[in-house]
Formats: sequence, structure tokens, C-alpha cells
Amino acid sequence: MEPRLRASPEQFSALIEFMERHGDLSRPQAGAQGRLRADRLWQELTSLLNSIGGGVEKTQDKWKKVWADWKTKTKKKFSLIRRHASGTGGGPSSRQTLTALEERVVAVIGMSAGVGQTSIQEQGFNTPSQPSEEPIVRSEGSEIQLILEVPNRLPTTLPTPPPVPATQPSQSQRSPPRYQPRTPPRSSERAASASPRSAAATPRRRLQMRARRNRGQTPFDRAASEFVAIEQRRLQLEEMRERHLHEREGERLRQESERIEVAREHNQLLRQLGVVAERIIDTLSHIRPSLPSTDILPDTE
Repeated sequence: MEPRLRASPEQFSALIEFMERHGDLSRPQAGAQGRLRADRLWQELTSLLNSIGGGVEKTQDKWKKVWADWKTKTKKKFSLIRRHASGTGGGPSSRQTLTALEERVVAVIGMSAGVGQTSIQEQGFNTPSQPSEEPIVRSEGSEIQLILEVPNRLPTTLPTPPPVPATQPSQSQRSPPRYQPRTPPRSSERAASASPRSAAATPRRRLQMRARRNRGQTPFDRAASEFVAIEQRRLQLEEMRERHLHEREGERLRQESERIEVAREHNQLLRQLGVVAERIIDTLSHIRPSLPSTDILPDTE
């Protein structure tokens, strides 16, 4: 029996659930912290998918390729369904529909990414399709034609209204009618094929993605920023402590040098006093022999 090459449905379901929780990991991440977080999540996803029984085991790069191929295939299929749904002429519509997992893939990557149009809101495919009726007035002489825009239906021409009374201004004097832009019709088949689970989960995912976009940083990024701020503060305090130690050491050396200088001057002064004392003693020793004797001579009788 040949080994299994394609991932199992359980692995595809686990893959899309992981992407719904953490967002599309294949999108470029801003900053080094974002890239590290994406790589860590890819490693976690690879371990999760390889641990599912009955599936295949792939490396991290191969699981990235599986996700990229799945997104590309879903985009092409969704774009084809969109073109058939918005086509004109009354021809038969495409019978292709998105599966429940493919609907979730479109929700993760965003509707604009699947169609390639920025004017379409993301993840809006689960909204019930309602025919948009916008009357468009076309003036051709005295005939006024009203057209109701209904998806996959031919325009209906209404009867010509009664002639305008003479008291009203002529048609040529009126301002030209304002034409309303046609909105692209929505596919009713896509809303019918969506599962109740995906229809209920889409608003919650939309709010989560909107809150994630509004949030500047993830908890991991905030923790990293706080850690960097604490580390910078610690380095500043360490630098201040080293500077204070250096200043105190310099002050201690200066005081020590002053004390040595005072001791040297004190010793020099003592030496000078010793020399002066020696000179005084020598002078006194030279002067004493020349002085008259004061001894009392005894009486001689």
C-alpha cells in the first residue's frame, strides 16, 4: 500500500481552525518580534498537524506550501463563482459552490483577497442576498423608462406614464436625472451553500479580526516592549551607579593625595625645626665657656 501523500480532512480542519485563531500566518509580519512570533506559531502548527492520526507528516516548509496552494485554489474558485454571479445576459450561472472549509478560508484571507477588489468589504459573503432594486430614469424624448436591477433577470420595462400637464415646466428645462451607480449583484447560491456554523461564526471572526487590527500590539509584543523598557532602565541605573562609584573613587584618591601632601609638609617642617634646634644647641655650647665664672671662692684665713 502506497503511503498517503495528501493531508486528511481532519488535518485541513485543524489547519483552518488554527488560522482562524491566530490569523493568516503567511502574511508578512512587521518587525523582528512579529517574525519570531510567526515562526513560533508555524512550529506549533506543524507539531499539531503531524500529531493527528490517519494523516500525513510534513515539514514546516511543506505545510506552508499546503496552506499557500489551498489559498490559491480557493481564490481561483471564489473568483470564478463571483464572475458567473455578476455576469449579465441571463445565461446559466456556475454550479460550483464553496465548501464549508473553503468558506472559512475566504473568511481568513478576506473577501477582497479572493476577488481582487478593494471596494468589497471583507468576509461579507454570509450576508443574505437580497435583490437591490434601484430605479434608473432614462429620458429618450418624451418616453421615461424605469429599470429594476434584479440579479440574473432581464430588465423589465414599465408602461409609459401619462403626459405631463402643461402647467409644469417642460422636460428640456428640468435638470438631468441623477443616475445611481450599479452595485455588483450578490450570489444567492453562495449564501445558500454556507453552513449554519460558518454563518454564525463569521460575525464573531469579523469582530475579532477588526479588534486585532485596531489593537496596536499583541500581548506578546507588549510584554516584549515592557521587557525592553525594563532592561533599558536597568542599564541606565547601572551606568549611574558606575558613574557614582567612579566619582567617589576619584574623590577618595584626591583626599588621599592631599593627606599625603600634608604629611610631607609636616615632616619637612619637623626636619626644619630639628635643624634649628641643633643650631641653637651648638650656639649655646660655644657661648657658655666664654662667660665669667660665678663660683664663690672660699675664704682663706
